Amino acid sequence: MDTISSEYLTGIAVLDEQHKQLFRLTDQAQTLLKDQNMLYKFDELEDILKGIREYTLSHFAEEETYMKSAAYPKLEEHLALHRKFMEDLTHIDEEAARVSLGTQDSILAELMNYLTEWLQRHIMLIDKAMVEEIEAAK
Repeated sequence: MDTISSEYLTGIAVLDEQHKQLFRLTDQAQTLLKDQNMLYKFDELEDILKGIREYTLSHFAEEETYMKSAAYPKLEEHLALHRKFMEDLTHIDEEAARVSLGTQDSILAELMNYLTEWLQRHIMLIDKAMVEEIEAAK
């Protein structure tokens, strides 16, 4: 996915580019979930989870630096959301470590639903509002 809907754009190019990576990973999870011809999805699931872990480490650091440099008044609140995402991802990682043929699709569905909700709730609403507040205060 090279473009994302304008409703998800924050106006900060580096953040928007990073958000595209999360859209790609969500799309990969959805494609894998829908693939009824693939029996073993373990390796692909692990690759997606690894990609999400790498994404969160770099993206959250970038976003947090941006907020700190702007003295964003809701920084701690936003950091708590990032910590919650990491906790939730750890929970999904733990489930994936015990994955079986009977559970792989349910884990993928949980991951895809979680990411979709994050994209809609966090990026579209919270990140956009954060950038708007910071830009308005300049």
